[in-house]
Amino acid sequence: MESTSGSKEIIDQYENDHFSFQLIEFDDKIILNVMINGIVDTTLDIPMPTQSHINDPLQDEQSLGVEPVVLLGDPHNIKIQVVASQIGKVVQLSRRPRNIILSIASRYFGKGDVTQDGDFEKVMFVVQHVKELLS
Repeated sequence: MESTSGSKEIIDQYENDHFSFQLIEFDDKIILNVMINGIVDTTLDIPMPTQSHINDPLQDEQSLGVEPVVLLGDPHNIKIQVVASQIGKVVQLSRRPRNIILSIASRYFGKGDVTQDGDFEKVMFVVQHVKELLS
């Protein structure tokens, strides 16, 4: 049976939106919920690469090999894939990298194939809070 190492929560506001970042740590995985205005509509599995994949000398040094898999939600939403990849890279570089189950409100980021002013800032806000949860 898996045991939990702990849980944390951060509540914050960005512009007019209410955020709840919840982290539950297990020995072999992390459950991360990013509720925005009380909504979560997408769940992704973010597996960490194996050690052999990390040590591959032919791998592009910019790529850390994080490839999210949409379990629930729109698999064609590129924005949420980018957010999940960035969160995966943060976890991969943390003290204890483990597979992640991420639940997030994808609607907050708008349509996945249309860029908008503020997209980068939204991603950075979410990633920064994930870093805080992991510290």
